[in-house]
Amino acid sequence: MYKDYPGHLELLVHSHIPVCGLIQMIIEETDISSSKLAVFRDRSRSPESVLSPDMTLEECGFTGDSCHSPEEVILFYDYTVEFTDCPILMCDHYFGQKVN
Repeated sequence: MYKDYPGHLELLVHSHIPVCGLIQMIIEETDISSSKLAVFRDRSRSPESVLSPDMTLEECGFTGDSCHSPEEVILFYDYTVEFTDCPILMCDHYFGQKVN
């Protein structure tokens, strides 16, 4: 695993934090500008492994431990890149034109 990759994070959080709070922390740490970020319990990214943003980590099955001996878990995140600020990518000049 590439531990020096900037997308790999190590965060110490309480188990009662909502997943949406964890998503905000990921966005702040990585400067991801997407509003479509999801957290998964495994790297399969299957619909079953998505953690609901409305639930806490504890409600998702991560009970936690004390701050002196925290429960270590590995979670995964993925996001959709949104091209909303680039005029070149938003331009549709060439779409629909026939090639001669």
